[in-house]
Amino acid sequence: MRGGVRVPGGYHGRAVLLLLGLIAAGLLGGCAGLQSQTPVDQRRAAEANAELGISYLRQNDLAEAQRALDRALQFDPRLAMAHLGMASVRERQGSTDSAVKHYREALALEPDNPYVQTNLGDLLCRQEQFAEGQALLAKAIANSSYSAREVALLSAGICDLRMGNLERAEERMREALRVDPQYHEALYEMALLTYADGRPFQTRAFLSRLSALEVVTPQSLLLCYRAEMQLGNHGDARSCAERLRRDFADSREAAELMRLEQAHG
Repeated sequence: MRGGVRVPGGYHGRAVLLLLGLIAAGLLGGCAGLQSQTPVDQRRAAEANAELGISYLRQNDLAEAQRALDRALQFDPRLAMAHLGMASVRERQGSTDSAVKHYREALALEPDNPYVQTNLGDLLCRQEQFAEGQALLAKAIANSSYSAREVALLSAGICDLRMGNLERAEERMREALRVDPQYHEALYEMALLTYADGRPFQTRAFLSRLSALEVVTPQSLLLCYRAEMQLGNHGDARSCAERLRRDFADSREAAELMRLEQAHG
């Protein structure tokens, strides 16, 4: 094992796992059998409010999303999609215990649903409950009908990294990119991993693939600056720095860049 690799901070804090459009289709279609005791009108009202809540989630309006999802659960507490949406709301609000509770409710209703397995598995890994988290992610990965296997693979890779298993982490992330070569979260995490592991040429290659997708963030630009400085390419490093200052002047990464530039003299 190669040592000294810090756990990546995540492309936007972590991989984006909820995949709301896919979940809506998967869970609304899959829950009918579990809800045979719910009157049809109540179930329809629950589904309509859950869909509304998810639309607010897409807009990052957590207050309205929570209100709509609360109504959905009042109409039908056995609607897995509503629990999954509420779990996402509570997680974004920082209420981890409540998020886990709703994820577990969704899992109890849909134990074989890979979207639920991925979300709960990812959160448990971030809570250092590695065995259960990895077991859920493994089930999602093994599901041949799961249309977002790359998300579970990336989450499992980041979990492996947290556990100190760099080789397994890299294997999972590369597998995610084999499933979807344009999966930009995985490209960034691989750039981060290779830089931390002292492989800046590979870091540059992953960042180049990311840039080709027209995905540019303050995180990727700061990493570009670091990698190019390590390679001794001061001109390319300067180009990354200038774009970071120009396009993301108020970011934390821009502040960190200033500190690094001062340290480099």
